[in-house]
Amino acid sequence: MDFSLTVATIMVLAVAIIYLVGKYSRERELRIKLKEAEDEIRRHVEDLENLLSFLLGIHEFGVASKGIVEVERLAKLIVTGGTRLLRTEIGSLMLIDKDTNMLEIVAAKGLPEEVVKNTHIPIGEGVAGKVAAEGEPILCEDIERDKRFFRQSNEKYASKSFISVPLKVQDRVIGVLNVNNKESGQKFDEQDLRLLTILADQSAMTIENVELYKHMQDTYLGTIQTLARAIDAKDPYTRGHSDRVTRYAVKVAKEMKLSESAIRNIEYAALIHDIGKIGIQETILTKTNNLTETEYEIIKMHPLIGESIITPVKFLNGIAPLILYHHEHYDGKGYLEGLRGEGIPLGARIISVADAFDAMTSNRPYRKALTKEEARRELEKESGKRFDPEVVEAFLRLLDRGEMEKEGS
Repeated sequence: MDFSLTVATIMVLAVAIIYLVGKYSRERELRIKLKEAEDEIRRHVEDLENLLSFLLGIHEFGVASKGIVEVERLAKLIVTGGTRLLRTEIGSLMLIDKDTNMLEIVAAKGLPEEVVKNTHIPIGEGVAGKVAAEGEPILCEDIERDKRFFRQSNEKYASKSFISVPLKVQDRVIGVLNVNNKESGQKFDEQDLRLLTILADQSAMTIENVELYKHMQDTYLGTIQTLARAIDAKDPYTRGHSDRVTRYAVKVAKEMKLSESAIRNIEYAALIHDIGKIGIQETILTKTNNLTETEYEIIKMHPLIGESIITPVKFLNGIAPLILYHHEHYDGKGYLEGLRGEGIPLGARIISVADAFDAMTSNRPYRKALTKEEARRELEKESGKRFDPEVVEAFLRLLDRGEMEKEGS
């Protein structure tokens, strides 16, 4: 054996092994770095997907909240959006009651009904009260380790991690938005806090706008109601007429299971259905003997006058047709346009029956009030002619149940 050849071979093999080990080590290091890069990219993609999902959710919230004029409906939408966007099983929206200066739950998900009804938190007390008092959010990653909270409070929370953020209009806190119990079982983090704060800020502005809009509605409707009652007061025989017609019409609308918005429109329209009489001479309105043909034509203009008063007010646009058409007849023989059947808005058909019933059961200068039974027979007689049969049926059901009694009778 050639010893020198053997040494050379060993050296070559050693160099090869060193090379291969180095190469393997570099490849292994490269694979580790590549895996780390992939993980980092995956995290960024997940973050981007979450952000995109949140932005889409905020957009959807903005679209869905457009046109909502009830705080309760808006509150439910906010809680639904918040719990979905942060993937939580529990959430609640609390607003400050201006009369009691306490936080009340107006919408919730995942909370027992008795908790929702019986929760009244003074400003400054508890987590939500502290958030409302200080106007700063609270993120608690682990309530058992957080020194801000007493252990006896732990049982109030379904999980150890929760977020509570204020709803602020400028520097004024109007409520608190809370989320708890993340579906994944993970803790909330600063990103969750930022996202919920964005939703809370947008929600606060939307709620404020709704409340301002409602205040404007109430103010305007109060003015219109005062005018309507002033018209009723012109004639002692019609005093309280608008209020009674409103009560009857709303009951019929509910009996017919109409939507909340339809019932609200009927309520507003019934309340001011005779507002157009403000443009009719008082001597004609209070005349005790028969009207002349000319005077009757003037009286017939009051629905059109009423519609012209209401139409410029945007939020009352939905009730203008009910006022305009409340003297149309089901058979097409009414006024002003001779509409018939379902061509007449349902709200107008309901107000027509309520209006006629109150007129029949009230004293007039030219006749005494009819009894309920006499008025009932008249409604049955005119069903399908002057009145919508379905409306009459609903009205008579209520009458039979004793729900159409005049107040004080």
